[in-house]
Amino acid sequence: MTQYDQELEAFIEAVKNTEAFTEYEKEKERIKAYPDLKARLNEFRERNYRLQTSENTSELFEEIDKFTIEHEAFREIPMVHDFLEKELAYCRMIQQINERLLRAFAADFE
Repeated sequence: MTQYDQELEAFIEAVKNTEAFTEYEKEKERIKAYPDLKARLNEFRERNYRLQTSENTSELFEEIDKFTIEHEAFREIPMVHDFLEKELAYCRMIQQINERLLRAFAADFE
């Protein structure tokens, strides 16, 4: 194993030891015990992702408003709320890591 591989593995372990990751993993395990809720949550996440990455800007705001209203009660389920909160924290951490990596390497190109 090269030094690069060792350092990458150490970084991966460091990420896995963060509060954001460990809390997200706990919520994932908790949701797995409720297959119907997990399926609904996955459908919610998939539809939300499609809306967030949609290129159809003409009706996007209306679609997002409709989606938000349709899922308001679902998001208020404590287990769903907790999962989405922990997932968001984890995703934000990964985004920050990606941004820092990109800045570190893109700076030489400017």
